[in-house]
Amino acid sequence: MKIKLFLLSMVMGFMTWGCSSGDDSEDSEQTTAGTEARPTWQVPNYDLYEQTMTVEVQLQDALQTYASANDLMCATVGGEVRGVTSPTRVGDQWWFPLIVASNETNVDIQLSYYCESLHRIFTTNWTTFDASVAPMGDGGIYKPTFVSME
Repeated sequence: MKIKLFLLSMVMGFMTWGCSSGDDSEDSEQTTAGTEARPTWQVPNYDLYEQTMTVEVQLQDALQTYASANDLMCATVGGEVRGVTSPTRVGDQWWFPLIVASNETNVDIQLSYYCESLHRIFTTNWTTFDASVAPMGDGGIYKPTFVSME
């Protein structure tokens, strides 16, 4: 009888452990502290480019709690820095007023976010350059995904 109870408790323990949500571990794994130094991204000389695209980028919800005024966001085209900004706090949300420069339309833009408190750089393929895009909006390019929520 004692052996049956012991085996039953072992099975129940494994079932409880195996049924825990993967979402929490995925998020915590992606938001663990790293060792990356603060990047030295430099704001480009906008006079060297024919067009600019201005967008208010809202930081993804999963990263909001880690954000601070010491964070940075950088837009690159073909590995070349085309925009850099620091965040602005509006209420309980962090926003990045970003100006991106280019000489051509429809080129791919990669977006990088440096989180000072996590010492990590998060990067995503963001959008294509379009000088006519509205500066503010919802979802999509206005709230890019840096951390997978799967």
